[in-house]
Amino acid sequence: MKKIIAALSLGMLVAGSSAYAQTTTKPQDQIPRNEMRGAMKDKAQKSPEEMAQMKTERMAEKLELSASQKNQLQELNMRQAQEMKAMHENHKATAEKTPEQRAQMQEARKASHEKWQAELKSILSAEQYAKYETDRAEMEQKRVDGKKRHKSGEHKKSGEHQKRGEYKKQQQGM
Repeated sequence: MKKIIAALSLGMLVAGSSAYAQTTTKPQDQIPRNEMRGAMKDKAQKSPEEMAQMKTERMAEKLELSASQKNQLQELNMRQAQEMKAMHENHKATAEKTPEQRAQMQEARKASHEKWQAELKSILSAEQYAKYETDRAEMEQKRVDGKKRHKSGEHKKSGEHQKRGEYKKQQQGM
């Protein structure tokens, strides 16, 4: 009987200490996940006007556009943003998406992008368009490399995922 009581009390002691060891306290400066999601959601729900403005500003800075080119690009980006918003709303309205509908939507997006690129080419000079293409190719390569690293788990082996978290905290003033 004493052995059973001793074993039970020892078991309770071990279970209690392991449960206590697993509880962690959150740092006071850590942002809760639901607030982070809210911030990302707000970013994703920008109006077409805001998206066009941001895209125009970013491209104007990178490509050193003239005032005339910037105005033309703003109009082009505005048309594209409104068109994409309409496509998105139309796609969202359909409750059940068949593979054919998805393929049609993808083709429509692709056609819209090709049209946008053709108009962009007419707005930019040859040097500016070459720089745009180079930047775009670099971004695509970074995206592909990032996917490969993430899929292989290489980013965790190097500790890069932790460095990014520290960088984000610094950017947020934490």
